[in-house]
Amino acid sequence: MNQDSNNNNLEKNLPEEPQEKAEETASRQAGAENAPADAKAKTAEPEKEKKAESAGPEEKPEEEKPEEEKRHRAKDFFSSSKFRRGSVSTAFTAGFLVVIVLINVLVGILVDRYPSLNIDMTKNSSNTLSDQADKIVDSVKMPVTIYIIATESQTKNDEILSDYGIKYSQVGILAAKIAERNSNIKVQYIDLNKNPTFASTYKSDNVTEGDVIVKSEKRYRVLAYTDLFSVQYSSDGTSTETYSQVDSALASGLNTVIAETLPVVAFDTGHSEQMDSTSYKSLLTGNSFETEDFSLLTDKIPDKTQMIVLGCPKTDYTDSEIKKLDEFLSSKSLTGDRTLLITFHPNQATMPKLATFLQEWGIQTEQSVVYESDQSKYFTTDPTYILSNVQSDLSLGGASSYSLFTTPQSVPIKLLFSSKGSKTTYSLAKSNETCYSVDSNVTSLDGLTKAAYNTAVLSQDTVTVGEKSYKSNVVVLGSTIMFNSEILGASTFSNAQYVIDLSKYATGTSNSDTKITTTSEQTNASDITLSTGVSTLLGLGVFTILIPLLIAFAGILVYHKRRHL
Repeated sequence: MNQDSNNNNLEKNLPEEPQEKAEETASRQAGAENAPADAKAKTAEPEKEKKAESAGPEEKPEEEKPEEEKRHRAKDFFSSSKFRRGSVSTAFTAGFLVVIVLINVLVGILVDRYPSLNIDMTKNSSNTLSDQADKIVDSVKMPVTIYIIATESQTKNDEILSDYGIKYSQVGILAAKIAERNSNIKVQYIDLNKNPTFASTYKSDNVTEGDVIVKSEKRYRVLAYTDLFSVQYSSDGTSTETYSQVDSALASGLNTVIAETLPVVAFDTGHSEQMDSTSYKSLLTGNSFETEDFSLLTDKIPDKTQMIVLGCPKTDYTDSEIKKLDEFLSSKSLTGDRTLLITFHPNQATMPKLATFLQEWGIQTEQSVVYESDQSKYFTTDPTYILSNVQSDLSLGGASSYSLFTTPQSVPIKLLFSSKGSKTTYSLAKSNETCYSVDSNVTSLDGLTKAAYNTAVLSQDTVTVGEKSYKSNVVVLGSTIMFNSEILGASTFSNAQYVIDLSKYATGTSNSDTKITTTSEQTNASDITLSTGVSTLLGLGVFTILIPLLIAFAGILVYHKRRHL
């Protein structure tokens, strides 16, 4: 009794077992009681317990195992390295493609909005504005419109003048960059097929497809496609070379339409002039001048003329023509500087009346040619294509120096006095001291004296109009060939810059800092010259056969390697 009582007390003091523990204890007791009656159950019990232990405490009932196995298989597949590699690869590829597409769209939008973002990959950076163009563009303070006479699609796809190998897209690219740089400038494309009345506004200018019109509230200027590009044929006519002047043409157009005034330069055409004035006129037009042709003998001097050009005349002038020149240089009705510019050539006939007129201004020309004895001081193989040195006695208000200034086939010029009355003479350019003066009677250089000869001079007087004084100049240039397009258009020589500075000084506009020199850049130059055999080898052997075979071989190797992964 006491023992039972103690046992009862002990049981009361023991902590209560959890329900699961109690069920387990009961199960064990039941198994112990049934052991003699069911040996098979007794044997199977340890196996069940082992399976339970290995399966873990959360093992599901037997009927739930197929569904559980499916979930485990799915889980194993999604967590497998094969799935991870494949998923990551697919996701990366898809994401990469999306990023590429977005970048292309974004770049396209940005390039359309900001053309300067478009990287210039051309050989001569022909799709980039030059420094002189930037300077002109920045000086535009009024609304200006650049009309491109073509559709935007034709321009961008080089459909204009394509038969000549011309990259007309350069016009659209540079015009867009100009408009981007200065908000006062707009660009419009004009399709003459859809807007035929546009050309009627410029009927006298014969506007055609490919031209460009630059217009402001002051005036407009038409740039023909020949002002933008030039095509030169080989001597046998079998090949062509194309050149672009788009940058300088657009800059000169802007410069012209924003200028306050345009001094007139008048070219006399009544004496069979030998001077090729085309390039010189183009330079003048691009630098805020107007040019006009007239006959000194029969016409009056055009209004607003500030410079008259006698471009290597073949015949002498009459007394009435000389009188017109005198009146022009001393006119008190002209409020501005005025200049008479004359060019010479060794083969010119004698012109006594013109010679007498020049002597009154202290200038005398000789019928001979300046011949250079030093091979390093002339170009080509002709010793008369000399290099002259620009003198500093008179500042033209332009460049500080002029390198490689050439005066081919120049006559020597004498200055008869340094000053006389109100006139003062200046040497503008001289040959080197290693030169001879050679006339048609010279058969040998032996015995001739070497000297530096004047190749350009200026004589200056003063005209008082009211309370103001203006310069009256006579400029004589010993070389006419220095105005040829091959020289004025070549960046090698400083002739274009010098001629612009001289013209501005002659008309009193040298304070203007907007000076443009026309530069031509070849657009179809070959970077590599190949023979027919080498061209065939590269085209057929390398690009048609070898490279495709190498790509196919690489693909086969990659295929076999991936099969054994």
